[in-house]
Amino acid sequence: MKMETCQVGMFRLPGVVLDKEEMTEDKLHEMDEWRLTEQGVGTRMTDLLWSFKTEAQRDWFILRWSE
Repeated sequence: MKMETCQVGMFRLPGVVLDKEEMTEDKLHEMDEWRLTEQGVGTRMTDLLWSFKTEAQRDWFILRWSE
């Protein structure tokens, strides 16, 4: 999955913007379920934007979802 790192909000939290063409309802649902497990991290801000508390969490997300 293609994604680009960014900064989110006025506190410039680490973030990721996902590729719009690769996102499906099934993929969003799968990512939301993973986020709720003990290994999941991040907060989904929109269908394409995720924010994280630390860069390490962002890196874990990228590692999990990059193909």
